[in-house]
Parts: sequence; structure tokens; C-alpha cells
Amino acid sequence: MRREPFPLLSELPPELKNVILDFHWDVALLHRLELPVVELRVAELAWQLRLPFWAWDGRPFQVTPLEVAAEPEVYAEQYARTMAADLRYPLDVVRRPDGRITILDGVHRLLRAHLDRLESVRARVLEWEELDAIAVRR
Repeated sequence: MRREPFPLLSELPPELKNVILDFHWDVALLHRLELPVVELRVAELAWQLRLPFWAWDGRPFQVTPLEVAAEPEVYAEQYARTMAADLRYPLDVVRRPDGRITILDGVHRLLRAHLDRLESVRARVLEWEELDAIAVRR
């Protein structure tokens, strides 16, 4: 079976092309995996807060987490989700072949850690070679 392509691939802005996975994956499958938990420096991951991960006005990939933080009254829903993010749960990240770490699940938690000025966050690390474990198949 082949991986199901990411449904919004054609709408991805250029800055997300090498961050968002190009196939559809299942967060429930990700959460069921037993992955090693490590401490990562917030500063190492913070570049991702400048990427337009979040939808706005019904359109995907319009708002960055830092824009939400700068204008919480405008982006009240995303800001509320950020402030409710539970940092007791680790982020889920993938380590890419070049060693770069990108977030799979936990952008709100990363923004919360950034706003709280935390030095580090806990993260569950999925290795690139293990991506098939979370892939939606046709």
C-alpha cells in the first residue's frame, strides 16, 4: 500500500514545504507509539514559531504562532488553546535525515513554553525511518 498524500499539499506555502510531511498521517497512531523522551531547548525549536501553521478566516496556513502571541485579541481561539496547552505532555517531533527536528504535534505547547520563557521542553522523538508507523495508507 502507498501513503495517502497530504490533503492540503497544493496549498502549502513555500516556507512549510520542508517542514510539513508530504503524506497524510494519523495523530492517534503517533500517540500510541512508545518513543524516547528527550529534553530539547526551546531556542532550538523556536524557528518553527515563525511559520504559518494555523488557519485564519477559514483558510489554512495563514497565521504564525508568534503572530498569535503578538495579537491575542485578534487570534483569541488560538491564543486560548495556547494558554490551555498542558506542558506535562511532551511535544511529538521527527528527526529528519539532516538532523533537523520538526514538530509533528505540539505547536501550541511550544508557543506556551516560549511565552513562559522555559529553557527546555520534553519531546518524544520519532526517527525519520519510522514514519511509516504513522502513515495513512490507501
